[in-house]
Amino acid sequence: MAGDGKGSDPHKMFRATGQYMGLGMTWALSVLLFLGVGAWLDSKLGTTPILMILGVFVGAGAGFYSLYYHIVIEPREGGHGPK
Repeated sequence: MAGDGKGSDPHKMFRATGQYMGLGMTWALSVLLFLGVGAWLDSKLGTTPILMILGVFVGAGAGFYSLYYHIVIEPREGGHGPK
């Protein structure tokens, strides 16, 4: 809790919350983007729903890689990732 004398800083908590929410939004938007591209390609090529499903998996993979990079690799390399 704020002000409990244990060094908790509400500003740091809100900053970290915002960073992690941003990472979650990045993952969700990558899935939606690839889903949309797959659906669009399916409508043009008549391969419904193969490319849409493939797009979801590619988007999820890209989103998870982005999460892994920002949470694990970037801090290990001395970057300024979420703290």
